[in-house]
Amino acid sequence: MLSLIVFYKAKQMVYYMIDMKLFYSIALICLVISVSGQNGIKITSDFPGGNIVVNKTGQDTIWLKPDLSNTRGNWFYWYFKAANISGKEVTFIFEQDNVFAKYGPAYSLNNDRTWKWYGENRIINNGFSFSFSTMDTVAYFCFAFPYTEDNLYEFISKLKLKDQLKIDTFCLSSEKRIVERISITPSDNEPTYKVLIVARHHACEMMANFVLEGMMVSILSLKDMQFLRDHVEFCIIPFVDKDGVENGEQGKNRIPHDHNRDYSGNSIYNSVSVLRNQIPAWSEKKLEIVLDLHCPWVTGELHECITLLGSDNTEMEKSQLLFSKILQKNSLGDIRYSHSSFLFFGSGWNSNVSVSKGMKFSKWASMLEGVSLSTTLEFPYANVSGMPVSMDGARIFGQAMAYSIMDYLKTDFTVNQ
Repeated sequence: MLSLIVFYKAKQMVYYMIDMKLFYSIALICLVISVSGQNGIKITSDFPGGNIVVNKTGQDTIWLKPDLSNTRGNWFYWYFKAANISGKEVTFIFEQDNVFAKYGPAYSLNNDRTWKWYGENRIINNGFSFSFSTMDTVAYFCFAFPYTEDNLYEFISKLKLKDQLKIDTFCLSSEKRIVERISITPSDNEPTYKVLIVARHHACEMMANFVLEGMMVSILSLKDMQFLRDHVEFCIIPFVDKDGVENGEQGKNRIPHDHNRDYSGNSIYNSVSVLRNQIPAWSEKKLEIVLDLHCPWVTGELHECITLLGSDNTEMEKSQLLFSKILQKNSLGDIRYSHSSFLFFGSGWNSNVSVSKGMKFSKWASMLEGVSLSTTLEFPYANVSGMPVSMDGARIFGQAMAYSIMDYLKTDFTVNQ
């Protein structure tokens, strides 16, 4: 498995070296987004997932905003690195509203891979102050917990039971990056069912990947999920908008339309085009469940609870409601789903108001032959009904998702035996 990872990483580097024009463009961008304040503090976003615009610097204050390149309107994702910070107290002020979730910014010090929320009451006048110790050399701050390709390969490298997992190239992105496909396949049997799970149609919605990690770990390792390992083939696309993820773009409301609105007419994004072409053949009429993992808006009642989106198709809605009840039953951690949070079509933002932008993935998938359940999961960035979201909490909820897939399929399996 590790050799596969090394191979694909090496292959990816070849594609980067070929496109020298892209290389020089990125180098120029890196020069622009590296800014030093009057006190020597250096703010950069020249790393995977990085996103920031520095408007002004003072002695101990830095004014910033999210980079909204290629985005229609405002969105909230940002992620930056601060260096030359030892022993200093710095105030970061954002010149755009709605850029903090309930528990303030997420941060990581001194290249530690762990992330923490800074705190619910730390945001004052749309900014925050941070006192760095003399031992602090570098700090990362982000809207939430970042997740890029490096996180995915680190996760896979640590999996203990991965004989049934395969990672390969689904396609290449527009910028020649590898768009990964993860397959989990029965080792001894032909699959009875197939399940498709995708994430990051919108590049900034990174918390969904921690849920996805929890699903994969559970499917591969939990003893009472042998049914899934015996009967189900999974196809998982962790980064539909791979370029957006690595470039640190919003992804949502991308110009002229984002990846989740690219399922009608001729698709303009290669990952969507390949998905539309390959999945119907791969399904072999066994594709039963399709799940699209998302994150919602920043704050607000509808955006701070886990939500399943209902369909305008009454038959599909029945399957979604069944899955919703099963998911509530299996949600046993601190971060739970409530069936009362099911968002019926026509409620809140779940409508056809923006249908002119293009068909959504879940709608397209619902029309594939054999699919009985196609739905979108909205997993909040920071707050689930008063509980702070953590990486492990999201993974535990992913376990509940895996159990719910199994229980849903077992219902059908029992009926058809």
